Amino acid sequence: MLSVHGKRADGFHALTSLVVAVGFGDTLTIRLNGAEDVLHCSDPVVPLGPENLILKAAAAMRERFGREVFFEFALDKRIPIGAGLGGGSGNAAVALRGMNQLLGVPFSNPELYEIAAELGSDCPFFVESTPALMSGRGEVIEPLVAPVAACLRGKRVVLFRPDFAVETPWAYECLAAGAPGTYEPVPKAAARIERYIQQGALANLLYNSFEVPVGQKYLAISTLLEQLRDAGVACLMSGSGSCCFALLEKNGPAAGEIERIVRDAWGETIFWVETSIS
Repeated sequence: MLSVHGKRADGFHALTSLVVAVGFGDTLTIRLNGAEDVLHCSDPVVPLGPENLILKAAAAMRERFGREVFFEFALDKRIPIGAGLGGGSGNAAVALRGMNQLLGVPFSNPELYEIAAELGSDCPFFVESTPALMSGRGEVIEPLVAPVAACLRGKRVVLFRPDFAVETPWAYECLAAGAPGTYEPVPKAAARIERYIQQGALANLLYNSFEVPVGQKYLAISTLLEQLRDAGVACLMSGSGSCCFALLEKNGPAAGEIERIVRDAWGETIFWVETSIS
C-alpha cells in the first residue's frame, strides 16, 4: 500500500505505506579500495558517476567514519530502472551495510538508518528489509508486529513491467497538480491498514495513490490492471511505476494464466519474475 497525503513544508510528500522485500534483486559485491571509489555495473544504462546512490552512500559513510577509506563496487543489475521497485535505494542501503561490515561494524542499524535517510526517503527501509510501515516522507520505519509479518513472509507474487519507465519526480508532479483530490487523508490510510491487521485479507490492503494519475498517461498500465482485476487477480502498481505486481492466491488465477494476459497486452519483451515476500 502506498498512500500519499500531500506536500510538506520541506517540499517532500507525506505518505503512509506498508512495504515488504521480495526474494529477487540486484547483487552488489563490495571491496576496500585504494585511493578512490569505483563502481562497475553489468547494465550500461546505469550512471557510474557521483550521482549514483551507491557512490553517494560511500561518500556519506566516509564522512561519518571520519577516515579516508574507499571502496570498489560491482553491481549485477537485475532490477529494472524506473520501475518503482526501490532498486537504487536498495543498492544504497545494502552498500551501507556492506561497507559497515568491511570497516568492522562501527555503526549500529539505527545509525545506518540516519545515514540512509540522507540519501533518499525510502533508503532506510532497505537497511533491514523486514515488513514494515513507512511514514513521514518515507524515512520513518516501524516494523510490523511479528504475527502480521509472519503471515506475509513466503506469500508468492509475480512482478511484471512494460518496456518503458516512469520518472518518479514526474509522478509526484502529477499528484501535486491534481491536489487535493489526488491525495488521500491520513485517517483513511490508517483505517485500511488497521482493517488488514485485524482481518488479514492482503488483497483488501492494495492501494496506490500513483495508480490513477500515472495510468491516465500510461494507458497500457491502467488497462492491463483493470483486465487482470476483472479476471480475479489481486494486483497493483508498485511505487510510482512502471512495474506492477500480482498476488498468487490459492483461489485465484495461476501464474501461467496471469503471464499469458500480461504478454498478450504488453508483448514478449516484458520484465517478468515470479518470487515471494521475504
